[in-house]
Order: sequence, then structure tokens, then C-alpha cells
Amino acid sequence: MALADLNGARDGGHDAPDAFLEHSHLTYIIPFATEFNPEAALREGGGSVESRIANIEQRDQLFFDEAVDIYFILRTPCANEQTLRRQLPRLVVTLETHIVNGAASDRDGPPSSETIHTGEVEDIEQALVVADEGYVYAVWKTNVFLGRPRMRLQLPSVLFVGAANLRLSAAASDQSGGLGSGYMQNCTPSGMNLLESFADDPYLGGIKPQLSAQRVSRVAPLTKPKDALHRINGLQSFKLKIFPVLHARVRFSRPNTAPPSAALVALLETDFTPYFDCEAALDKITLGITDGTVEDLNCQDGMGLPLSCVAHDHLTFLYKVAPQQLDLARKTPSAQELVITIEVIVLVRPEGEPNPCTPRLTMTWTTALDFTPPVNPGFGKPMSHAIRRSHRPSQLSIGGGVDSQPMVSPSVTRPDALPTLEAATAHPIEASIPDFGITMTFTGPSEPVHVGQEFTWTVFVVNRTRPDVSASPITISAGTPPPQSHHHHPRTAAAAAAPPSRKLMLAAIPRRRRNEQRVTRPPSTALESAARRDALIADAVLDENVVHAMQRSSVVDCAELACLSADVRVGPLAPGACAVAELRFLALRAGVVGVEAVRVVDLGSQEHVDVRELPLVVAVEKGGV
Repeated sequence: MALADLNGARDGGHDAPDAFLEHSHLTYIIPFATEFNPEAALREGGGSVESRIANIEQRDQLFFDEAVDIYFILRTPCANEQTLRRQLPRLVVTLETHIVNGAASDRDGPPSSETIHTGEVEDIEQALVVADEGYVYAVWKTNVFLGRPRMRLQLPSVLFVGAANLRLSAAASDQSGGLGSGYMQNCTPSGMNLLESFADDPYLGGIKPQLSAQRVSRVAPLTKPKDALHRINGLQSFKLKIFPVLHARVRFSRPNTAPPSAALVALLETDFTPYFDCEAALDKITLGITDGTVEDLNCQDGMGLPLSCVAHDHLTFLYKVAPQQLDLARKTPSAQELVITIEVIVLVRPEGEPNPCTPRLTMTWTTALDFTPPVNPGFGKPMSHAIRRSHRPSQLSIGGGVDSQPMVSPSVTRPDALPTLEAATAHPIEASIPDFGITMTFTGPSEPVHVGQEFTWTVFVVNRTRPDVSASPITISAGTPPPQSHHHHPRTAAAAAAPPSRKLMLAAIPRRRRNEQRVTRPPSTALESAARRDALIADAVLDENVVHAMQRSSVVDCAELACLSADVRVGPLAPGACAVAELRFLALRAGVVGVEAVRVVDLGSQEHVDVRELPLVVAVEKGGV
């Protein structure tokens, strides 16, 4: 990275603070080579030091979980190396690292960012100093770990903001004001005399006391404090793209063994992202637990580390985690924390080529383990016969966090993250609606309606039951065309034979609440301490605390349509007879609105069916199109 030219006199006053601040320049780089030697890069080779710095190859992208070295280079017009080293104790070099999204999650707001590192360069006096052509260069190195932020990533970039500041010297501080001495500066106008009213007091014997108001009410001094920092000119910031190389997660499964064991099988899944186009070496995987043992089950050929991987690779490793023997003797083994560490070497430019770049990524996290054995380990074993029970849990575990799972990776059994066929067929099929032997056609308005305006649905009902037929199909259709061009959608079900004459009732059911949330029941205010509580008196079922929490947590969604026909009767209808009824509605809000269902009740047998294939209505505000 090229440094800015300095246009200033190079005389003997270079060691003054003003000259040092005016003619110094700071920059910082991230070299491409992993084993970068700054002394060899600045002192060896032809040309000036500035040209050598400009020829250093730098990184164009970084990776998460990487510890990257950043080199600060300060150029000053000092006369010699000793003059610069006298200024180094007063230097403060800081660095801030931010992760910034390239796209904003909210259209109205700026892209989100998060700070992952803030610190100062340590051992500021232990700098590499190189002199060349009247300039003196000082070089420092600092290491920054690029951890993953908590925010959601969207085209992320890493932003480095570095700064160099110079403190005032002690001599300059004493000359500028002598702060800390407790006395006011010379030739400074005094404030109002607070003791002027005691000047004529005869008991003072002609002494006129003097107390300035500036001595009582502390005023912010006009001089600069002793530790004030003056910023040195230089590079403000630079931004690089950053990508994740590896995603990892761990799952646990309890093996079905006889006798039952408290050990768990950990399935560590690693997914390599498509954001890199080079080879990566999975170098090391470590699982550690304080009071337990970890056994590596990856003994097959080709699973030994390091493993050569590329983008889109998916690997699963198995480990057996067991508690200590002392914990096995307990009835309830204590919970433990498992520490997982994964190290990956990204071969951006392998060894053997000039300036090799092989950054090492380190991922470390902890997860909780529950070694509590299940109550009945035999429950949930596969059965040889075809009996299937709905809602059958695989185990009854006290912990509730570890279930019996097959020893096959989920990516193999379910590559598309879809539920298995057994899970889809485990629940019984929803019961079909009764067959009324009725054909109903709903016709809505063909044009948009206005909010607050009344409109009607026309219901055409035909009784298709016959005295000599025990069951017949029911056909329900809905649409907006006129009655002479209805489109029927068949729906068939089986039930008992319908009576010859039918009398029906139609009732509209509004749409259910879609955003209703249930909260945990709060404790009752009637609960007293164990010493004062009567064992014969039960807790209150509902009290004011519970009712208040339920009211505050309930969210009610307003209805889209209000049915003005609360009770519509149709019939009696003889076999083969038909009738026409109307349902009146009122649109309450704009948009595509409708009702959940229209319930049809047979007043003779008290059977009912919910018709859900209903026309949709477009409601607009008054004056809208």
C-alpha cells in the first residue's frame, strides 16, 4: 500500500511535537503470505522502503474464525532512529474491527454492523525501525481474531479502523497551565470576590478578604489536559470481504443397549460452504469433557485426520461420550459441558509456491450434556409386526433433550430435510366429512366491493338424496360466475342414508385467530410459604394474577367479513328439490377477504358439515379501484 508523500522541511526541528504530528503518516496492511517477515521485506531488495511497501502482496478476502496479523507502518521525517525512539513512549496505536453487512435487513435503515475487536498495540517501544532517504519507518504487528458476530450475515465485510495518537510531553503540559498545582494561571482576570461584603467589618482590622468565584465554582480549564491525544494523519480505514468456510453442529443419540448405559453418541456434522474455491484441510477435531471420557469411533479407512476437503463437502464424525465411573454409581448423573474444537487450514496458496498463504481457522464452542438414563430404555424399540400407534414417543427420558435416533446421518436418510415417510404416515388421516347428499353452489360478487358496503352470496342448494339410495356423493362448488355457468369441484364422503325431506341451516364461521400466542401460566398470588400453607387447601385454579397475564398476552385479530345473516334456513327440501338462499356480508377491511367456512346443519339429524371451498372477495377502500 503506497504511502502519502510528505511535503515539509527536514531541518533540525523534527523532534518537536508539532513537526512530528504534521509530517508523520500511518498506514496498515494485511500481507498475503502467512509467514510474513517485515524486516526482510523492508530492508532487503532494491528500491526505496516506500516502494518495497507498495510491492507487498496483500489479502483480498478473509475468513471467519481466522487469526489475522495486521502490520502498522508509521513514516516520520525524523533525523535518525534515536529521535524516533524518543517519541515512541508517547504514541498510542489503536485498532477497531467491525463486521458490516453489505445489504440492509430493513429497507429504511442502514446495513447492520457489529464490533468484534477493540484494542491497543502492545509493546509500542519494541518497534522495528528502518531509516531510508531522510524518513524513518516504525513497524508494529497486532493479531486480531475474526470471530463470528451475533447478527444475521448478509454479504458481510470486515472493516478495520486504525489510528495513531501522540500524547503531550510533561514539559509542554507544565508550560501550558500547570494543571494539578491547585493555583490559577498568571495574568488571568479574577472572578467576582465572594468576600467583598466583609471588607468593612471592624473585627477584621482593615483587612479586606479576597475569594474569587472561580475558586469555589470549578470552571473547565481552557488549557489542554496533560494526557490529551493528538491524532496523526494516516489511513482512515479499509474494508475486505469475509466469508465462512465451515459450518458445524453436533447432535446426540442414546444407543439402545442391554443393559442400559448412560453413554451418549455424539454426531458431529461439518459442512463446507461454497464461498471458497481452493482446497481446505480438516486438520484437528477435539472433544473434551471435565468429568467424562470421549472415545473416537471414526476408525474406518479414509477418516483419519487431516482430511482434504473442498466446497460443498459434508462429513459426519462419531464419538462416544461417557461420564466418569463415580458418576455412573449415582442414580442421577450430573450434567456436563462438552467442549468442541475444530481446526481447518485453508490452502489459498499451498506450500512450495512463492508467498504461500495457508490461514488456520479455529472454531471452539461448548454444549450441555445430560447423562440422565431413560426411565424405560426398552420403550420404543422397533417392532416386527405392523402395529402402529399414533404419537408414540421413542423414549421416556427425564432430561427430555436426548431421543433415540438411528446411527445414520440425517443427511443420508433425509437429504432434502423433508420428514420421512414413517413420520408422515404416523399420524392418522383426518376424518372425512359426512355425506349429506346435498349439492351446494356459492356465487359471490364478480366486482370488488367497498369497505363498509353490504354485499350478498347466492347459495343454490339441491337435495340429491333418493329414498332408495343409502349414500350418494356430495358436491360443493364455489365461484363468482353466474348460476348458469357454475364450476363444480367434487367432494365425496360416506355416511348413513339421508331422510327423504331435508331442513338445513346455514351459518358463517369467521376466520380463526392466526396470531394468537400462548404463554406460560404465571404463578398464583395465593401461593404462600411452606410454613404458613395449609396442606388441606389446594391452590387457586384462577386468580387475578393469572387472569391479568392471560389478558395481556392475548392478541386478537379483527375479522375480515361480518356476516349479517346469523341464521339462514333452507327447506324442507324433498328428494330432487332445490332452493336458493342468500348470505349477507359486510367487508371490514381492504384486501382479499373471506370466511373460514360455512357450516351446514341438518336440523333433523343434527349432523353438520363445514364447507371451506368458498369464493374470495376483493374489498377496496371507498374511492379506490
